[in-house]
Amino acid sequence: MKFSREKSIWQVLAISGLLSALAFLTHVIMGGIFLEGYSHVRQTISELTGNGAPKAEMLLMFKMIYWIFAVVFSVTVFVLFGKYQVHQIARFGALLLVAMHSISLIGYSLFPLEQGGAVLTFGNLVHLAITAIVMIITVGALFSIGYGLWLTKNFRSIGLFTLFCGLIIVLAGVAAPIVLNNNLPYAGLVERFNIFTLQLWVFVLSLYLYRLPKIMEMGIKHIGLMEIYKER
Repeated sequence: MKFSREKSIWQVLAISGLLSALAFLTHVIMGGIFLEGYSHVRQTISELTGNGAPKAEMLLMFKMIYWIFAVVFSVTVFVLFGKYQVHQIARFGALLLVAMHSISLIGYSLFPLEQGGAVLTFGNLVHLAITAIVMIITVGALFSIGYGLWLTKNFRSIGLFTLFCGLIIVLAGVAAPIVLNNNLPYAGLVERFNIFTLQLWVFVLSLYLYRLPKIMEMGIKHIGLMEIYKER
């Protein structure tokens, strides 16, 4: 496989994933500071920017920055997977990633959480439906990308990491209805395991794709040294 040590525009754009994760983290931390009495363990992240939440407009700005960077990153992942001839299963997963972030951007913008989610209004029902759809697509995206990367030479390590993150998200997703149905005060904690695992994966994959030419070069050198060793 031919590659250039000079970074392409797409590899520079891969940093958008890192920026999206940082924007999301900033939005959560600042929201927790502004919302008096807010508990990161008990309360969901959507409550920070729901209707009537203090500083909601400012926090929505950070959330919008997150969504825009996330969509750019998803498209970048798809392009780079094609450029480096990653297995087609991973490329399909990248398309799911684009769909997931696009649905989040449009859906959550149109239907923010109302009254902290305490009342099942039409808007809240749609918000919950969007969350379910996003969750399903996220799991499909991570397992497709992880398996496809694992099948691709020089991408096995990041593929295994992706599959591990996908497993954590599934476990958190299974725990969520258990916590809610039993009125356990850990809804926010379970949600954070889910969402922050995704953000960690985005952060790591972002750096991985940005450094990809160097990683590929190191892999080729390693293979060359192994061949020399075998010849001896």
